[in-house]
Parts: sequence; structure tokens; C-alpha cells
Amino acid sequence: MKELAKRKTKETTILVIVYDYVIRHILARILRAKGHAVVTCSVGFDGIKKFEKGKGKFDLVIIDIPLPGTGSLSVAKRIKKISQRTPVMLIKGWDRKLDTLEAKKAGVDLVFSVPLYIDKTVNLVNELVQL
Repeated sequence: MKELAKRKTKETTILVIVYDYVIRHILARILRAKGHAVVTCSVGFDGIKKFEKGKGKFDLVIIDIPLPGTGSLSVAKRIKKISQRTPVMLIKGWDRKLDTLEAKKAGVDLVFSVPLYIDKTVNLVNELVQL
């Protein structure tokens, strides 16, 4: 019984690449409160560098649309090129358009829209990291 409980609460490490400070901060707090380790950054280039340095460390990458500089889908493609097994989730504002075919080609596993409801966000994260 204890072994099952330990497996179910296994800490996962999530890379959050979100430009907006408030959304990045709220998302990180939600995930940390649910027992996940979270690494954050605000631009795609930094996110790619952190992912490369921590290859194999991250269980999930969450990317915001849009990202200044390197676009969100470009970041997703680079992440998937480094590790196809790592799930990539995009956060899309309600006013943002996204070509779902392009997102699939980039290797995006899931797209969800703001607002970030705590239970829904945590459930989606848990599904992607298979807890």
C-alpha cells in the first residue's frame, strides 16, 4: 500500500515557458502546491537552453502562446527534437489563433486555453505525466 502511494505522489519536474509574469507565477504556484518541481523562464530561447541542460530531467514542458522572439511552435519543435518522449502542452489565450495542424506537426501533445482553472490544469498535467 505504501509503495502504491509513493508512486502516485512521485514528484515530476515541469518546465514552464511563459512570457507573462503573472500567468507564469500562478501556474508555477499551482503546480508546486500539487507536489511538482517547477523550473520557469520567460522566453523560448532560455527554455530551450534549460531543457538541453536538463535533458531527461523534465517530465513535461508547458509553453505559452505567444512567446516573443522564438515562437511557441518553434520552441515545441526544438523540445521534441531533443526528446520526443517529453510531452509538450501549449497554453493559448482565448484571443489567440492556432493552426492545430501546425501544432501537431510541431509535436504538441495538448493545447488548452486560459483561464487556468486549478483542478482542470492539474488534471491535464497529471494525464500528460501519467500519474
